Amino acid sequence: MECLRLQGFRNLEPLDVQPAAGFNVWLGDNGAGKTSLLEAIHFLSRAKSFRTNNLDRVIQKGSERAWVAGRHAGHQLGVERRPGATRLRLNGTDIRGRSRLAERLPVQLITTEHQRLLLDGPAIRRSFLDWGAFHVERDHHAIAHRYQQALQQRNAAIRQADTRAAVVWTETLAESAERLEANRMRFFHRLETRWNRLMESWLPSLPLAIRYQRGTGSAAAWSDVFEESAPADWEVGFSRNGPHRADLLIQSDGRPARDILSRGQQKLAIIALLLAEVEVWMEHEPPPLLLVDDLPAELDTAHLTAVWRVMAGYNIQAHVTAIDLRDLPLADTPSARIHRLIGGRAHPVGS
Repeated sequence: MECLRLQGFRNLEPLDVQPAAGFNVWLGDNGAGKTSLLEAIHFLSRAKSFRTNNLDRVIQKGSERAWVAGRHAGHQLGVERRPGATRLRLNGTDIRGRSRLAERLPVQLITTEHQRLLLDGPAIRRSFLDWGAFHVERDHHAIAHRYQQALQQRNAAIRQADTRAAVVWTETLAESAERLEANRMRFFHRLETRWNRLMESWLPSLPLAIRYQRGTGSAAAWSDVFEESAPADWEVGFSRNGPHRADLLIQSDGRPARDILSRGQQKLAIIALLLAEVEVWMEHEPPPLLLVDDLPAELDTAHLTAVWRVMAGYNIQAHVTAIDLRDLPLADTPSARIHRLIGGRAHPVGS
């Protein structure tokens, strides 16, 4: 991202910066606005917040609106939030659809909250897979939307005992399911190779593996799965099988990794998953941005340094927060640009 501007966002004062092409470190005490700065960049990409579902909360107290703008890979992006309404801009024109921003500004966020990928239910891991595929399979967003539409319509037809409509929507559902799963699997295999390499380096003594679980106990084509499950689906009133029930399993000797790994090991496994996704995205345009909040939490010095060195080897822009420079192994990134946030205002420290 060549430039970043914002105003009225959380506790941040008006900001206009040109970040370094590589590492940018944002220093500050608790409450200084470090996480809000990452949230603003994420907001510019997704028109969503990773901290709240109520977007009005990003509007600074006393402000009528919050806006964030930036330039990345030749595109001008902007997002404005007024109470109850969000406005999206791309290259000077109002647009509809958050995906048009996201595809031009891919961001990967790493926070302590991402251990939910390991600890929560399958929905969050399906979302991870679909965002991953979105940035490498250009038709994925449309296919996922078509699948969800067909799923809703098939379920409605089943509840209404509309046999004819159920047959029609089952055909669409099966076709969309095949394409959706094919995209996911192509992405998953590329992800798996990179995750395995990081885990073998960071946790070599643990037999860890990731596996894609289809969302059915059958290996059959989806048209056959839906046909075979139709009587039971009609009995319960919804589609019990499908990619909407898929999961990304993280295991150690066949057991859930969350039951075996320490908190620090869990964080390493999830960071590896997120960085493996970044490595897949780096093979496509535009380049992703890496946003990292509170990296040292729950990592010992050796593993913190190992993770940092991997990130330092990426030829992408990163924004990393810290309370103290001594918390980070900056010797591996001597060209990092340092910014200090004091009371929501940014001050350059040097490079």
